[in-house]
Amino acid sequence: MEQTTERRPAHFGLIGFILGVASLIVILMQLSAFFEPQEKTSGSIIGEIAADIKLSASRALAGEEAPEPAPLPRDNTRLISIVALCAAGLAAILGAVGLYRHEPYRLPYMAVGIGVSAFVMHYVFWLAILIGGIALLVSIIGNLDSIFE
Repeated sequence: MEQTTERRPAHFGLIGFILGVASLIVILMQLSAFFEPQEKTSGSIIGEIAADIKLSASRALAGEEAPEPAPLPRDNTRLISIVALCAAGLAAILGAVGLYRHEPYRLPYMAVGIGVSAFVMHYVFWLAILIGGIALLVSIIGNLDSIFE
C-alpha cells in the first residue's frame, strides 16, 4: 500500500507574508522619516512652545478669547500609516487562515509574526515619543519662569 500526502500550496500564507513585509517596510520608512532634519532647530521650536504657553496663559488671565487656529496643510502620512497597519492586520489574518487550512506552516507563521510585529513596533515607537514629549513639556512648564527672565 502506498501512502501519498497531498501538498497544498501556501496561498494565504504567501499573500499574508507579502502584505506583512510591505507593511513593515512602509512603517519603517515612516519611522525613519521622523528623524530627518527639520526646518527649525529644537531650541527654536521649544522656545515657540514656551512663548505660546505664556501668551495663552496671559490671554486666559485677561479673559480674552483664544484666536482661531490656522488650518493645517493636507498631510497624507496618517492615511499611509492607517493603510500600512490595515495591511499588517490583513497579513496576520491571512496567516491565521493559512494555518487553519493546514497549509505548509512556515509562511503562515511568518505572516502572523510580521503582521503582529508591525503593529507592536508602531505602537511602541509612538508610545516612546509620547512619553518623551510629556517629559519635555513638564520640564518646560517647570522652568517657564527662568526662560523669560
